[in-house]
Amino acid sequence: MKSANLVKRLLVALFILAGGWEVGRAAPAAKIISLNGEVKIRRGVEETWQPAAVGMLLESVDTILTFENAAAVLELNEGATFRLSGNTLLEMLDLRKITERELFLHLMSQKISKIPPADEKTRLRIGNVSSVHGEQKKTSRGPGSDSGERRQQETNGAKALLAQQYHPNAILKLHQILAKYPNVNDCGEIQFYLGQALEAINRPGQALDAYQAVIEQSRAAKCDDAVATQRLQAAQQNKKSLQK
Repeated sequence: MKSANLVKRLLVALFILAGGWEVGRAAPAAKIISLNGEVKIRRGVEETWQPAAVGMLLESVDTILTFENAAAVLELNEGATFRLSGNTLLEMLDLRKITERELFLHLMSQKISKIPPADEKTRLRIGNVSSVHGEQKKTSRGPGSDSGERRQQETNGAKALLAQQYHPNAILKLHQILAKYPNVNDCGEIQFYLGQALEAINRPGQALDAYQAVIEQSRAAKCDDAVATQRLQAAQQNKKSLQK
């Protein structure tokens, strides 16, 4: 018991020294420089969504949502641009670039925090605060009320991070989505993006595990649509390449 607590304290200390707490609270502000279609934003922890506008400034606590066939382009503080396609939900916090060291210390701290004491029989499960945004109040149109639609919007946000080479950020976001929707049946989509991101930062062993999960999930769910079939074939090919 004492040794387990000591390990937790050491990991937390390492996490703080590595700047890990910044993962949870610091992100650059952004400015909307282009919009197409219906796009909305949410300020901080507010429940209401408001229409986005070109020139609008977004802080690290804000969230942006694009609807079907919509698009947005953000300009970040350092001058870089970030593009969002349709049906995408992204928190500005996700755009604060994190290092690989911060990423894995953060993931390790999450694993350690989930280990219950030896005499603990039950655990209190507390949901992510962001999961309730827009779900109770119907005063404005926000993310999909259906969990599958909401998950897809969040997954598309992680996909945007991956496509624009925010690889550690994408990995962290995908892990958060998997934790938030533990019983997801997406024919391996999240695991496929996770495998690609892990490959990009040269983590072949973990990428292999992700691609294997894609294969198992696709077969278990008997996914046979064109997109799922193409993803399964890509996962099999990527796995084969990594095993050489």
